[in-house]
Amino acid sequence: MAGLTHAAETTRSNNFDALRLAAALLVIWGHQFPILGIPTPLIAHNEPGALGVVMFFAISGYLVTLSWRADPHLGRFALRRGLRIWPGLTVAVLMCVLILGPLVTTLELREYFSSSGTLHYIRNVWLDTQFVLPGVFTGNPIAHSVNGPLWTIPLEVGCYIALALMGTMGAMRSRWVAPVVLLAMMSTLQRRYSIPTGEPVPEWSFGLQYGMVFALGSTLAVWSDYWRGRILTAAVLWTVSCYALHLWGPQPIAGQAVILGLGGLAVLLGQASWPLLRNVGRSGDMSYGLYIYAFPVQQLLVTWGAQHWGFSPALIATLAASFTLAALSWHFVEKPALNFKPQRPANESESKASRASVG
Repeated sequence: MAGLTHAAETTRSNNFDALRLAAALLVIWGHQFPILGIPTPLIAHNEPGALGVVMFFAISGYLVTLSWRADPHLGRFALRRGLRIWPGLTVAVLMCVLILGPLVTTLELREYFSSSGTLHYIRNVWLDTQFVLPGVFTGNPIAHSVNGPLWTIPLEVGCYIALALMGTMGAMRSRWVAPVVLLAMMSTLQRRYSIPTGEPVPEWSFGLQYGMVFALGSTLAVWSDYWRGRILTAAVLWTVSCYALHLWGPQPIAGQAVILGLGGLAVLLGQASWPLLRNVGRSGDMSYGLYIYAFPVQQLLVTWGAQHWGFSPALIATLAASFTLAALSWHFVEKPALNFKPQRPANESESKASRASVG
């Protein structure tokens, strides 16, 4: 959800901010239905929120891979990723524990703060996902869940770790490792869920699915010099290829054609620079803040009667409150933290350029 390239951190001359914002809005819109107790509409057999997460993972795979290739230093890479993920996440978790929980819990405040469940919720900070705060949202259609989307953040950090490990071993210097990983994950998904009729189907692995999408973004990164100059052509060819997979590929991988198609298009069109879209992030990158704050806002509004307001008024109220929190998070938490991002020392950059000119 939060990947940034070394280059993207200093310029906003692409569409990625706009597409990340669209992904966050897709997640919010998709969650609004079950939070209000309404059946969720499907888009090409997928929940809207899942499609938004796919966009996040594909874009992250692309940008984070470019970041590693621009500066393949484990310590600086880890610190950049940590500064993008943890400051915002920590504040969001503490706000739920210290403000939201006491505001709506059905327990006495002394009982709430002395409950082990309150302390356990803080484990979200170190990616041990916890959904429940004592006495909070007990009567909502999605009962007890304080901040459902947080479960995807450990998956993304896991992708960062896998990328860093491969990079440390030198694997990311090759163009072929990322596509091999992508094909391996696709093959694993195909084997795991090719189940004969009548046999039990294994539980769906979102880690495998989203890891596959992250690997797709990484693959597009290492081959980017082949398509950056012809983005629309690449987008058309990618769309046609995924449609062919959907029509004629074997199940279940054919069922992932929409996921792969959307992930690829998010990267390809994100790298483009269109007049309106490239200016979306001028006031800040609100996508991460929207992602980590919208669900608690939606749940809180339900406790205040949003089920009786109608879908559109509830969604408008959600967006107003979530954008406010996201803006505060960006300007007072996330952006200040990013000021501590380590830069690659000039002597290392010069040394790399010198070796490249000699080689």
